Amino acid sequence: MNFVESMLEEAKNYIVENSTLDEVTKRNPNIMRMGRITKIRRRIRRNKKGGIVIQKNKRRSAIKGYRLSGNRVVRISATTRMHKARLLKRSWKTTRRSKLRRSLMKRKMSMRRRKSIGLR
Repeated sequence: MNFVESMLEEAKNYIVENSTLDEVTKRNPNIMRMGRITKIRRRIRRNKKGGIVIQKNKRRSAIKGYRLSGNRVVRISATTRMHKARLLKRSWKTTRRSKLRRSLMKRKMSMRRRKSIGLR
């Protein structure tokens, strides 16, 4: 019985050390969830001209497929969703895909460098 208890204790310690549950349960202090609405305290964005803008206390819907209208959470209409999907498809065709490829290529190069140094 003592052997079983020690094995159980060892297994518990292993799970605690190697689980990603702690990372999942840690909340982002920048985002507050208030029912069906999340409040993002601050974000760094760029405006149309490329200048850096800090957004403060931005309220967003916590439910996918819904948006804030006034002070209520309202479902996004099907036509709006289709329109957004069409625009995204168009942008992925050229700009976004090439930017993604460039970032993936850079990551691959840096990982190759790290491996040659012996970091990974």
